[in-house]
Amino acid sequence: MLLDARQRASTPTSTTSGPRDRGMSYFTHDFVGEIALHGVGKSRVITYKVLFMPPSLEADLPFKSYPRLRIEGEIADVPVRGAWMPVGDGRRYFIVSPDIKANTGLDVGDEVEMRFRVDDQDYVDMPDALQFALNADDAASARWQDLTAGKKRMFTNHVFSAKTSPTEQRRVDEAMAAIKEGITLRELQKRKK
Repeated sequence: MLLDARQRASTPTSTTSGPRDRGMSYFTHDFVGEIALHGVGKSRVITYKVLFMPPSLEADLPFKSYPRLRIEGEIADVPVRGAWMPVGDGRRYFIVSPDIKANTGLDVGDEVEMRFRVDDQDYVDMPDALQFALNADDAASARWQDLTAGKKRMFTNHVFSAKTSPTEQRRVDEAMAAIKEGITLRELQKRKK
């Protein structure tokens, strides 16, 4: 939800200390926050647009069990799925995807409402091309089943980030080779050098 100046003045920028009683709402947590820039990395800093979690929400969420807590929600009514990521100073952030700006025009410095609920921590969004390749290879499929959800997401994100069909196919081939060998994509890429 995009907030105009009057709404910003009357809307608190912190949230409740726990889940809101929203009747039949699908989302259990919400807050209004400002989109900020945040640099990640030591030797090579990558800057993301993020929302920082209000500290009042942390006690209600299972961060001890899941430091990178996966959630499903909405930012400015645009569906999002991802994880709250820890920062060394104790804060947590959620990456605001380019889709948010494309669909809302919101950018760094703008206040925005985020609603979310804790997602299935083992959920993995599967690209069709990778699923097809795994279905056609029993050995790779068996190894895939043994991977943790985080390692599965490493492979699926690699395929999902392809912008063209040839790149997608190359990345599926790379993922399948690494899965069959029981190695990471990084290890596969080091071998190629």
